[in-house]
Amino acid sequence: MRETVDYNMKVVIVGDGKVGYTLTKSLSEEGHDLVVIDNNKRILLASQESLDVAVVDGNGASVEVQREAGVDTADLLIAATNGDETNLLCCMVAKKLGCKHTIARVRNPEYDQQIRFMRDELGLSMVINPEKAAALEIFRLLQFPSFLKRDSFARGNAELVELKLKDGNPLIGKPLQQFRTVADVNALVCAVERDNEIHIPKGDFTLHLGDKVTIAADAADLVKLIKNLGVYSPKAQRVMIVGGSRTAAYLAQRLIRNKIDLTIVE
Repeated sequence: MRETVDYNMKVVIVGDGKVGYTLTKSLSEEGHDLVVIDNNKRILLASQESLDVAVVDGNGASVEVQREAGVDTADLLIAATNGDETNLLCCMVAKKLGCKHTIARVRNPEYDQQIRFMRDELGLSMVINPEKAAALEIFRLLQFPSFLKRDSFARGNAELVELKLKDGNPLIGKPLQQFRTVADVNALVCAVERDNEIHIPKGDFTLHLGDKVTIAADAADLVKLIKNLGVYSPKAQRVMIVGGSRTAAYLAQRLIRNKIDLTIVE
């Protein structure tokens, strides 16, 4: 009889704002043992009632509050308050108490150059910067406007891209077993969305006009892929950013480094 492995973790989330609540909801649906810390009793009560999770009222950076939440026996602490310094302090305290892993939400561009140092010195397992991640995604799409979505993995050496088959695409009417011949790259079609249904296709699956195709390929082959499929669009040369948010600052840094003509309106 095969032994059942329990992958459920004990997770403590500090901060019950939009980010914290979304994390709590997602992890709760996966069956993890959750404790939420916040100093807003009204928000905590709402989360406790709607998500059926344990809550602790207080300052998440406090040793006593973290002990009450059971951080010393937790697998993971996620600090997702609005304050970068508070999040870092929460993780420091949690690590000292014996928490196995800590994740801090750090948004300030001034800390961006110190992320590796902070991660090593403070024992952080991961640092999450939502604004920087959004800026990177925008920049990646500006490089390849032909793709609907673009994600990287294997440390950026491989890409997962999505494109829509429009009229004239050489893949239309072709079975997937001919994909590599038509695209002339070593790539794999992972999924096809058709009429709001997701298909995991086999070699005899025939592609149709309007299909949204998700393809895994080497990052170095992306230009060749879109040229061979006739969907090449030149990358943006001039960009206007409306608003001077953190996301705009991170995006502007990348655009300037890549010598793209940039205008910021604020």
